[in-house]
Amino acid sequence: MQGLLVAILLGCSVLSWAVAPVEVVGLFKDRAVIRVAGEEKLLRVGETSPAGVTLLAADAYGATVRYRDEEYTLLLSNRVAGGFQPAPKPMVAISADQLGQYRIRGAINNNYVNFLVDTGASVVALSSAKADSMGLNYKDGQRGTVATAQGMADSYFVTLAEVKIAGITAYNVQAAVIVGQYPLETLLGMSFLRRVGLQENAGVMTLTQN
Repeated sequence: MQGLLVAILLGCSVLSWAVAPVEVVGLFKDRAVIRVAGEEKLLRVGETSPAGVTLLAADAYGATVRYRDEEYTLLLSNRVAGGFQPAPKPMVAISADQLGQYRIRGAINNNYVNFLVDTGASVVALSSAKADSMGLNYKDGQRGTVATAQGMADSYFVTLAEVKIAGITAYNVQAAVIVGQYPLETLLGMSFLRRVGLQENAGVMTLTQN
């Protein structure tokens, strides 16, 4: 039998005790670790576990779940010792290629791109050809020039709403859209990299969400 949990009856001014078949053993923002029938599952809001538990809401104080057509609003199980544990931060490890460079698939404003990690670039940099294919309205940006391997090139300086790498996300990222076909790969520059934890060791670069 599952542990005794506090059920908070919304809209009422009193608390009542109820035996719930579901336990909450970990609480985070919009996520919770649910235990049912002795099995634990980390759920995001809207997800349903294999045992049929759907997480409706969660924060550091409690979680609301639906199970077998009944809703339960639960506190952290009193069978769990200790306090809240922070959710693990998203992290990705990138191995260097044969040229010693780091490449990874990511997204700009939900458009997939191939990134070349470039700590020598002050901002994220992409070609106007790539920006056009993404529907990026860069011509409203500030005009300028940048130095490239092909020489000085006209560019537009813009702010990207979102840059994402394997679950690591940064918002309002400064970027340069370089007129023409170059760079062939989008450069993941310091306007993104300074927002994350970055370590490099023995040919492996690790990025961690700050």
